[in-house]
Amino acid sequence: MAGMHWPPRHVMSNSIGEALARFSSARHADQLRDEGVQRAVLDSAREEVAGLGDLLDTAAAAVRSAHAVIIENFPVDDIALAVAASALGRADAGYNGPRPDTLVHDVVDSAVRPYRDPDPLHTDSPMLRRPHAYLALLCVRPSPNGDGETVLVRAADVADELAGQDRLRPLCDPCYPFAVPHDPGAQRPVVITNPILTSAEGSTTVRYCPVRVTAGVQLAGHRLDAQHLDALRAFEHTLQRPELTTSFLLRAGDLLLFDNQRLLHGRTDVRPAGASRHLKRIKLRASRSPGAEA
Repeated sequence: MAGMHWPPRHVMSNSIGEALARFSSARHADQLRDEGVQRAVLDSAREEVAGLGDLLDTAAAAVRSAHAVIIENFPVDDIALAVAASALGRADAGYNGPRPDTLVHDVVDSAVRPYRDPDPLHTDSPMLRRPHAYLALLCVRPSPNGDGETVLVRAADVADELAGQDRLRPLCDPCYPFAVPHDPGAQRPVVITNPILTSAEGSTTVRYCPVRVTAGVQLAGHRLDAQHLDALRAFEHTLQRPELTTSFLLRAGDLLLFDNQRLLHGRTDVRPAGASRHLKRIKLRASRSPGAEA
């Protein structure tokens, strides 16, 4: 289970941050949509910014072993974010917000919705055949109230709890329906089926979004049988167990990198005065470079 010092934290020195900001100022985010360009820019940043390569290598290793890491004192800059994120994989401009082809999505709590309910635990892109492997969240401005905390739960911890209840095996069956967002002009919505949890070779992955699963069950026109519905309810109940969750406040300049297939993430509620909370998000495909994990 997650410990008191998880996720691990590393601090970017002022000299590295300032040099990375100077490096980023000469580039534009639109130039980084191509994977080859991303790799070339990352290589250039490693060469030009002393100490950056070692820090990014340490962070990437932490994500692959502990599934999450936080880099403090990170420049609040789209290019710098893309450079750091690409150390894990290919930054993907697809399915990253309401606007198409958005490499960096600004997650801003709007005053139009002055009270933001908690964002329930989920994984991103669950309706894709292969969900994004990693996510990068850079805090531009936290809620001044100290609310809107990030919440993480490890899939392996949930699976361990459910195995003891005899509910794990049904969740590994590829029968759970996920509704795929569709164009309003389409004739019919699309529903795909997948497992919620997958365990193989000692590694547990998860695919889940309560909104997508609830809509999928409704659109599929059928109900899950009693065994699979019972397992789903047990899974959802287990996600609420406080001993399995880790909550923390991302502060300005905190960069959270994490495994989107091995962790569920969410957010506590944001009260009216916290409507200025602002994060930047990048979604990443697994790197195709030799030796990288899928």
